[in-house]
Amino acid sequence: MMGRAQRTMAVLAFALVSCSSPVIPASTPTSGVIPLRLYTTTSTIPLLNDLVSEYSVVMPDIVIEAISGNFETMFTQIMERPSSYLLTNHLPTDAVDVQAWPIAQDGIAVVVHPDNPTTALSSAQLRSVYLGHVGNWKEIGGFDNPLTVLSREDGAGIRVEFEKLLLGERLTTQSALVMPSSQAMLTTVTQQRGSIGYLSMGYLGEGIKALAVDEILPTPTTVTDNTYPLRSTVFIIGQQEPSGAMREFIAWAQSADGQAVVARRYGTLSRP
Repeated sequence: MMGRAQRTMAVLAFALVSCSSPVIPASTPTSGVIPLRLYTTTSTIPLLNDLVSEYSVVMPDIVIEAISGNFETMFTQIMERPSSYLLTNHLPTDAVDVQAWPIAQDGIAVVVHPDNPTTALSSAQLRSVYLGHVGNWKEIGGFDNPLTVLSREDGAGIRVEFEKLLLGERLTTQSALVMPSSQAMLTTVTQQRGSIGYLSMGYLGEGIKALAVDEILPTPTTVTDNTYPLRSTVFIIGQQEPSGAMREFIAWAQSADGQAVVARRYGTLSRP
């Protein structure tokens, strides 16, 4: 699990910049290209892809190189490199000094096999599942089929957020099958008929079945208006305030143009 140390956290927003159009990096860099490196957890890859795709149209001379991994690994990278930044849906509560810039709101979607007839669970039922108290779907009103709990690995930010929101101080059952990435979670839950797992809402799409939690499905609207119960904020974090091209990218992501991109698959930042 992640180490413990005193932390000072600043959550900030930049003065919004004005951008007129949407950024996929040029395949062949030219002499005028400005490279940016941004670390990302696997949970936030879909959001980064959306933002970069649009921003490359606005700023074609900016090439953003993404390096992905679980939160613990990526956080170590930015702590060893003071001028680097990480896109994450988890803020470390027990890490050293970092600053954070909110970009979006994420819903942690509870996902099952497409053939599973269950459409919704209460928080209490889902909690029982992840504490290991449910062995068959029929115990929670579902079909007669063994239930397999899927969890992300230690060091994954989305696991920390999921457990904090659903289980409080308790931990996921040790009988859970551990998935090393968002893609592994997605692949396994769509192949194992009795499985249940969780993903960032950015991975939802055709052929992926999300359950309603307390009768609410994770959508950009229900996450933005704070009605879906399993929510986390997506931040770009780093040790120091960014400058130049990185500062402009973050400001654009926080602007109305950037938030319009966010709204395609995620909840937007709250506006006054």
